[in-house]
Amino acid sequence: MRLGRVIGSIWATQKDPSLQARRMLLVQPLRADGTDAGRPTTALDTCDAGPGDTVLFVTSAEAAIPFLDAHDLTATDATIVGVVDQVSLG
Repeated sequence: MRLGRVIGSIWATQKDPSLQARRMLLVQPLRADGTDAGRPTTALDTCDAGPGDTVLFVTSAEAAIPFLDAHDLTATDATIVGVVDQVSLG
């Protein structure tokens, strides 16, 4: 799992059928101290996250696990699986 911040929404009129009715958000990966870590990525949303929210997201094959109830595999490389209320270091 990785920490990130939602920085925007993505709208696509043409997309894979497995993405129909799925929200796509732009997520900036973060370090534990809240600073940016790398380039933003597109993630499917399972938690009703919104702009400015700190989130937990998973990547690779694990990103499809929240959608296993669907009849087909969902085409995703990243999925938001939690909204973070607080990060405490130390």
